[in-house]
Amino acid sequence: MEANEIPNAPPTDEEVERVVAVGPHGAIALAGVATLIVIAIWFGFYFLVFLPRGVIH
Repeated sequence: MEANEIPNAPPTDEEVERVVAVGPHGAIALAGVATLIVIAIWFGFYFLVFLPRGVIH
């Protein structure tokens, strides 16, 4: 954005194309971190809750 542009003006087509060309790296990283957290919680329940209870007869 240039110094003389209106601050609330909608983005130009060139600006949108530049952002879209970079890709969704942040969204992919966020999804990966969320997946790792869910897997860690699952392993935590498995090793700390299910295994100590033993086999159900």
